[in-house]
Amino acid sequence: MARDAAREALHGENITSVAREGARGAIAGVLARAVTHPLDTMKARAQVMGAARMTTGSARTGVGYARGLYAGFGAVAAFAPFASGAYFIGLESGSRWFGEGAAGAAATGAWAQALAGVVYTPMDVIKERLQTQNVLSANARAGAYKHWIDAGRMIIREEGAFSGLFRGYWAQNFVWWPWSAMYFVIYDASRRAFANGNTDSDAVAPWVSSACATGAAAAATTATHPLDLAKTRMQTMKFAPGEASLVRVLRNVVAREGVRGLFAGVGARVASVAPGSAISFYIYETLKQMG
Repeated sequence: MARDAAREALHGENITSVAREGARGAIAGVLARAVTHPLDTMKARAQVMGAARMTTGSARTGVGYARGLYAGFGAVAAFAPFASGAYFIGLESGSRWFGEGAAGAAATGAWAQALAGVVYTPMDVIKERLQTQNVLSANARAGAYKHWIDAGRMIIREEGAFSGLFRGYWAQNFVWWPWSAMYFVIYDASRRAFANGNTDSDAVAPWVSSACATGAAAAATTATHPLDLAKTRMQTMKFAPGEASLVRVLRNVVAREGVRGLFAGVGARVASVAPGSAISFYIYETLKQMG
C-alpha cells in the first residue's frame, strides 16, 4: 500500500511537472515568435522568389514583398502554444532520459523535435502559404487564401487533411532533426563552459543561456538552411507528381539557380531563428527559476 501511494504521488508530481514545463514553453515560444515573425516572413518569401523567377520570368517584389509581414501569424498564435509546450516537455524529459554530454544533448534535441513536429508541420504549411502568396504567381503557388482559417479549410478540402496539412512532414523533420542535434550540442557545451562544468541549470544566469542559445542557433540555422529552403518550397508551391521531395527540389535549385540559390534568405532566417531562440530560452529559464 505504501509503495502504491508513493507511486501515485510520484505520478501526480510528474504530471504537475509536465504541465509546468508545457506552460513555460508555450509562453516562451509564442512571445519569441511574435517578435520575430516579420523576419520569418521575409525568409519564406526570399526562399521562393528564385523559383518564382524560373516559373514566370519575374517575381513580385516591392509592395508584394514588404506587405503583410505578419501574414500567417494567426496560425502561429493558434498552434505555437501547443507546439512550443510539447517541445520544452521533450527537452526536459529528454535531458532526464538521455543524460548529459554531447550525445545526450543531441538525442534530447531530436526527441523534442519529434514530439513537437506533429503540431509544427500543419502550422508551417498554413503560415508559409499565407506568407508567400503575395510573392508567388498564381501558376506557382499552391493556393490563395484570405486568412489562416480559410487556408486550413481550403487545404483540407482540396488536398486532404493529412496529405495537405502534413505536406512536407518528413522534410521538416530532416531540417529540424540535424538542427536540433547541432544546436543542443553547441548550446550544452557553451553553457557548461560558462558554468565551469557545473551541470546545475541554476548555476547559469538566464542572460547566459540566452547568449548561448543565440550562438548555437546561428550556427545550426546556417548549416541547415538549404534543407529548410527545399522544405518551404515543398509546402508552398505546386509540383508535378514525384517532384516534391527534398532531393529533387535541392537538385533543381542547384541546376537552375546555382549553389548560391540554396542559401536564399539565409540572413533573414538567422536573424529570425537566433534571436527567437535567445528570447524563448531567456523567458523559459527565467520562468523556471521563478518556480
